[in-house]
Order: sequence, then C-alpha cells, then structure tokens
Amino acid sequence: MITLENFTELKDAIRIDGSEDDSVLTLLLNAAKGYLEGAGVPEAKISEETLDLYKQALIIYLEMDYEYDEKKIPRLERSFNRILLQLKAGVSYD
Repeated sequence: MITLENFTELKDAIRIDGSEDDSVLTLLLNAAKGYLEGAGVPEAKISEETLDLYKQALIIYLEMDYEYDEKKIPRLERSFNRILLQLKAGVSYD
C-alpha cells in the first residue's frame, strides 16, 4: 500500500520540503488513489510492472492540485489521461 511515508518521490516531484503539508498531502494522495480506483485502476491490482506508472499517475494528479500556472494544467491532464489508459490496459483481473 502506498502511503506518504513510503512514497518519498512524491514530495520531491512536487517540490515540497518538510512535513508542514503532510496532512494535506495525505488527504490528496488518498483522493488520487480513490480517483484511480473509481476510474478502474485499484491499487490492489497494481503489479510490480505497473507500479512506477501508477506512482507517476499519483504524482501528476497531485501536481494538478499544486500547479499555479494555468497554462500547464492542460498538459498535466493530457499526461494523466494517457497514463490512466495505459494503467487500465495493464491492470490484471485474474
């Protein structure tokens, strides 16, 4: 299970130092995982082969919340949607 504590790349990716925002980041991380689950990509079905892609989707989802440059949002959305499609294709329902 991915948590803020074991997902060290997250803070690096969205350029947050320290722990002041940890409660908000945990909330947003859980919301991102919930969104992906609702979109057909449950965390429990993520394989080792798709784990990095899943983490990338979580990072981009949170970047959309933290991005202040409106011009970058459409690019992040396109990236997120491409990754979401890849994950949906790669999730195994054996």
